[in-house]
Amino acid sequence: MNYYLILMLIMHPIEEVHNCNNPNTLGDMPHLICVWTDSDFIDTNDGGRVLRPNRKKDNLVKAHYRRKYWEKESNIEKAW
Repeated sequence: MNYYLILMLIMHPIEEVHNCNNPNTLGDMPHLICVWTDSDFIDTNDGGRVLRPNRKKDNLVKAHYRRKYWEKESNIEKAW
């Protein structure tokens, strides 16, 4: 039981950071910091989904990762 608790204490922060860096709505795993919902996304013409550029309801951490997401997306477009 102690090993399970230690493993959960180590892995949960890693999972939270991964969820914030890679926003998606796949799966129903509860998250504490970045809770991405369907209203956070916009459907594109080609059937994909992108994160909305900004949202007033964001906490500081979620707003940071939203800006980071759009900076990454703009760098990809500049490379083309």
